[in-house]
Amino acid sequence: MVYSEPINKAIKIATRLHDGQFRRGSTIPYIAHPFAVALMTQMYIDSEEVFIGGILHDVLEDVPDRVYSSNDLANDFGYEILNLVETVSEPDIRTPTQEAWRARKYAYLNNIENTNDIRPLIISACDKMHNMGELAYGYEELGKSIWTYFAAKREREIWFYEAVLGVLRTKILPAELFEEYENRLNKLKTLQ
Repeated sequence: MVYSEPINKAIKIATRLHDGQFRRGSTIPYIAHPFAVALMTQMYIDSEEVFIGGILHDVLEDVPDRVYSSNDLANDFGYEILNLVETVSEPDIRTPTQEAWRARKYAYLNNIENTNDIRPLIISACDKMHNMGELAYGYEELGKSIWTYFAAKREREIWFYEAVLGVLRTKILPAELFEEYENRLNKLKTLQ
């Protein structure tokens, strides 16, 4: 993969859309996460589309439709990129309840279960791996209070990462991806 105008455009749009957002329990600008995910994807697939999908993977989840919608994404990057991003996006259920959290997670699992395209699966795995890594880093900084920044309790967060791995295991993906995912998940399980 080489740097291109579409990548530059994705970087600019994601940076603008995530402006003012921060990682949970941190002062780190949120945009660091999509950039990390995009870079991680390239360890498993050399693809401009996947890199762009990694950069944009949270815009439909984290940005109101009135600011940037799926139509905007399709107009800016085409339906192929839109499909990658939609596959790895949770539905917009903003009610802060455990039932809403569960509904979002089950919808996400259904999305990735119902695709045979490895590209969004790689984005999904890298997203979750980066989240687990950052959670472990946050734990080193904040201790068990890191869990207070999440909508679900520790056990449910771990359940979700395990459930994603369970779906990914039904797909044909690089063995190194599974190894890295399991390493991060096992480390996360040690954090109380």
